[in-house]
Amino acid sequence: MKIGIISDIHGYPGQFKKALKYFEGCDMILCAGDVLYHGPRNPILEGYNPPRLVEEIKRNEIPMLIARGNCDADVDLMVLNLPIISEYIVYERDNIRFIVTHGHNVDDDALRDIARVYRADMVITGHTHIRRCEAFLDTLFINPGSVSVPKGDGLPSVALFENGEVKFINVENGAIIEKRYL
Repeated sequence: MKIGIISDIHGYPGQFKKALKYFEGCDMILCAGDVLYHGPRNPILEGYNPPRLVEEIKRNEIPMLIARGNCDADVDLMVLNLPIISEYIVYERDNIRFIVTHGHNVDDDALRDIARVYRADMVITGHTHIRRCEAFLDTLFINPGSVSVPKGDGLPSVALFENGEVKFINVENGAIIEKRYL
């Protein structure tokens, strides 16, 4: 099993294409939301082009599940070929349960409760644009950071889950930022 993890694309097709290089061979891409719109608190950087990102997403051949983020509007659903149905996605493969949510309306205690109740092996969030990899009891909490508008150390990143290992990858140069085992 190979799962790509991405969040906070915010309308940057070039950054999405860079991420796809590292997702080659993935069975699924799990996206924690904020796909097209740049958001009111984020600067508009060079390369911002939501219509082009729509085309890149449509060309992508890897199945992709997207949790709805605070910047994902109803109008976005009109142009994407993928539904953004819910704020929460539950995905299970090879007896590993993933829960994906953007995370803008829950705190850590609520996420821990969700993980416990639904026996999640991994909870994936976005929203903060800051990478996170933290274990609590039997659950690994992951935030891949933002591929387009990173905060914290400023490295645009995604995560890749394969063979029980989570790797955070800098999409600009392919460097492994951090590794963690489930």
